Amino acid sequence: MPEKDKCIRCAAKLSWIGLLDSVFLAIFKGVIGILTGSRALTASALYSLHDVISGVAVIIGLKIATRPADEEHPFGHGNAEYIVCVFTSIIILGATVFLLADCVRIIFMAEHAPPHWAALAAAVISIFANEVIYRYNICAYRHMNSPALLAHAKHHRADVISSLAVVVAIIAGSIGYRFLDAFVAVFEAGHLLFLSAELLYQGGSGLIDRAIEESDISLIRQVLSDMPDVKKVRDIKTRQIGRCVWVDLYVSLPGDKTIAEVKAISGQIRHSIVGRIKHTGNVNVICE
Repeated sequence: MPEKDKCIRCAAKLSWIGLLDSVFLAIFKGVIGILTGSRALTASALYSLHDVISGVAVIIGLKIATRPADEEHPFGHGNAEYIVCVFTSIIILGATVFLLADCVRIIFMAEHAPPHWAALAAAVISIFANEVIYRYNICAYRHMNSPALLAHAKHHRADVISSLAVVVAIIAGSIGYRFLDAFVAVFEAGHLLFLSAELLYQGGSGLIDRAIEESDISLIRQVLSDMPDVKKVRDIKTRQIGRCVWVDLYVSLPGDKTIAEVKAISGQIRHSIVGRIKHTGNVNVICE
């Protein structure tokens, strides 16, 4: 089985495992957070809910994004993954604003509940579970270059950070600093707002055909400059479509080249670019 197909199957299985893990943690932390009155743990449950939404979106995104190009979608379906990022971010932004307002109210009303060790146990379980899922998601992202997988990995790492903050709040609350629970919840809500805004920006910029990194464009220029038949590079246009990179090259060749020679040089250019730029979906060479 090709390495790419193995990665796709692995990512699909991982998405379902991560989804079930997030559903369990969201319910587990949410119930214990409500029963113990820990706003910090309740906020951490919101992180897991964020992971649930993201996990569903990743499963849908991977299924759609792997479809081949067709007449209606000549550039493939990769942008489905950016739609997933935008959708996830908008939903969680609304829930986070509500939680933030509630935490601020608690701080001003001084309604600080005493810490409970059940909340500490829930936070520790969350740390280990989310760190494992994060590492597997990052591994899959590095092999597939999927923006949806990267977003999902970031969600789980954010859940790890939030759970660590809950542990700090509970331990501090046990020695008299009960106000830290609400303050940690505010920190978590602020972090969620930042994370969601960042993902919203990344998803939005991807939907309008964002160019690839400047270092990769420079690498393409270097590859072309090393080819003696390329007289001049007139323009390089790139776009990131989901996990794949599409490249349009406008180059000048010597005027004495035959059509067969031009086709051979174009093929050599494509082969060289694909060999140097990871996750290349298509290289279109326009010779002048």
